[in-house]
Order: sequence, then structure tokens, then C-alpha cells
Amino acid sequence: MVPVEVLMDALIFSTLLALLAIGLTMTYLTLKVPNFAHGDLAAVGVYTSFTLLKFWRLHLYFSLPLAFLIGGSISLATYLAVYRPLWRRGAGVVALMIASIAVEVVLRSLMHIYADTVSSALHTFARGFSYAMLDVYLEAGGRTVPLVLAISTATLAGLVVSLYVFLTMTRFGIAMRAAIENPALASTLGINVDLVYAVSWFLAGALASVAGVFLPFRMPASPEIGWEMLLRTFTASVLGGLGSIFGAVLGGFLAGFAEVFGIYLLSQPPITLSTAYRPALPYALFIIVLLAAPRGITGIEWSKVFKRGGSR
Repeated sequence: MVPVEVLMDALIFSTLLALLAIGLTMTYLTLKVPNFAHGDLAAVGVYTSFTLLKFWRLHLYFSLPLAFLIGGSISLATYLAVYRPLWRRGAGVVALMIASIAVEVVLRSLMHIYADTVSSALHTFARGFSYAMLDVYLEAGGRTVPLVLAISTATLAGLVVSLYVFLTMTRFGIAMRAAIENPALASTLGINVDLVYAVSWFLAGALASVAGVFLPFRMPASPEIGWEMLLRTFTASVLGGLGSIFGAVLGGFLAGFAEVFGIYLLSQPPITLSTAYRPALPYALFIIVLLAAPRGITGIEWSKVFKRGGSR
């Protein structure tokens, strides 16, 4: 029997992975390049909330709107300054991917500089901190439930519903889908493809930064936290299908539950594997996903699978 605490941890972690995976998928759909700098936008959210807490004593949850704006703005700036110029000059996937690695190194280095600056100014630790002790705990059904579970789940649900309404019920959202699916045809129809891509990159960074606000509730935070979450995010996106925004939500929950439940089961007798090996689970899952379903779950033609199984 899996303890309720493990289930709650899996729900929170999966929610954050889903937010990160949606953003990564949105950037991939535009330029068809894996964005290695995406994880560092989560670190931006971490230090946005940390700054508001330390300088203005503002509760962490109230930093969500500002994290949304700052993360989105930084992501948009990297698109306008780096990716768009390279893309217009005909840079291929490899060149864009290397550029994203360079952007990742720059962003991570800047986060280290910022952490050192805050640490020096406030004489406090700006690395390895956690928000777990700052959270509010509620009593429900005889259980102690962390408020971060309700807030993170509500945030994901609200953003996913808003994104669905935006993409399916607004003129710009429908134009955005058309530009992503067929940019050449959309351009001939008068759709501003460049604006669509810019909005996509802004939203991607905003979602990653929002996820970053919640990360210190579940794991020690530092400028390296984005890099630590990157492969997990790739696993979730690939598992759900890199061509599907809403498949990223499914992939986030599958990858999150697999990691949390996986390390819990493996740490029990008779295996008793150390929980220090938890970061290795996304690597193993990533390889399995690529071997079994390179296009993800949403890319599998289930009708053929069932038809083939029935014919046997």
C-alpha cells in the first residue's frame, strides 16, 4: 500500500513537470528545436519568489503573477535576440540546439551571479534553501495536506483550461494553431507567423517560471535547479508526444508518478535502493520512451495497435 504522503508528493511533482513540459512543447512546435535553456526559466521563477520573500516579505504564492511575466519576458527576449535571427538566416536544428545550450549556460551563470549578489547583500543563504517549512498545512480527513498541493493543482488546471479556450475559441488562438501546423500556408493567408512564435515563446517561459515558484517546496533550490529538471521535462514532453501541447500534461503526470512511485518501490525491501538514485530514473525512463514510442503516447496509432492485437 502506497502511503498518502507519497501520493501527494507524486501529484505535486507531476503538476510541476506538466507545466514545464507544456512550455517545452510550445517552443518545439515553433522552431522544431529542443530548447536546452527551458529549465533555467524555472530557476527564474525560483529566484523571483525568493527575492520577493527576502526583500519585501511577500508570501511566495503572491509571486506567481510576477514570475509569469518575468519568465515570459526572458524567454521572449532570447527568442528575439538569438533564435529568430538564426532561424531567419536558415540555421538548421543542430545550430539552433547548440545556440540553446549556449543560452542555457549564460542564463545559469547569471542565476549564480544573482544568487551570490543576494547572498552578499542580505547575508543569507541563496542556495540549497527550501520552502517546505514556510508552507501552510491543512487538516483534511485526518490527514495533513500541504497547501502547495491545492495551489499548484489549481494553477495547472486554470492555465490548461485558459490555454485550451485561447487556442480553440479565439481568433488569434486559432491563427496560432494554424501558424504552428503550417507556417508557410498561414503566412499566405495573412497570419503574422512571427508574432505567433513570439507569443508561444513568451507563454513557454511564463509557464516554466510559474513551475519554478513551486519547486522549492519539493526540493532544495539553487541556480542549478533548472538544469536538474531539464531531462525530466524532456522525458515528460517526449512521453506525451512533442507534437501535442495537451499530451505534455499527460506526459508530465506519467513521468512524475513513475519517478516518485518508482523510487519509493525500489527503496523498499528486498531491493532497498538508496533514494539518492532517484535522479537516475528519468534517464532510464527517457531511454525506454525513445525506444518504445519515439513519437510519444499521443503519436501512437492506437487503432492499428488494437487491430493488430485483435487479429492475433
